[in-house]
This record gives sequence, structure tokens and C-alpha cells, in this order.
Amino acid sequence: MRTTTHRPTGSALVRLFAYYLSGRIAETQWKQLSRLLDARSTTPEEREALATFFSDLLQERKAELRIPRMKEFRELLATARMAV
Repeated sequence: MRTTTHRPTGSALVRLFAYYLSGRIAETQWKQLSRLLDARSTTPEEREALATFFSDLLQERKAELRIPRMKEFRELLATARMAV
């Protein structure tokens, strides 16, 4: 049997929303993730990168998502911004 790895096309934000609608992301996780994505300090590029990370994680591992708290997220962003 032949198998292939298929990465869905389109926005990672759309894929994340589809995962939420299908029940792969719980309501509490979706609210936490939405807070991070909607934060004023998050740039559009950072939103897409965050959505891609979590979307890929769900696709590859089918793992339970562990969403960072806002303080942890700010620290991660600060570290990433310093590296750029």
C-alpha cells in the first residue's frame, strides 16, 4: 500500500478553525489560542507563524494542545523578536 504525506493548502488560521469546528481543539483551548492570536502586540506574521505551529502539531502528532499562558507567550515573542 502506498501512502503519502499531504499538507493541506491555505491559511493555517483556516486549518486551525477547521480543527476547532471538528472538535480536535476543545473550547477552552480555542479561547486560549484566540487570546494569543488576537493580542494587540502580535503582528500578522507572528499570528500566521503561531497558527502554522499549532496546525502542524495537530496534523503530525494529533496531540493534545498545550497553549502557553499570555505571559509565557509574551516572553516567547520577546525572545523571537530579539533573534531577528
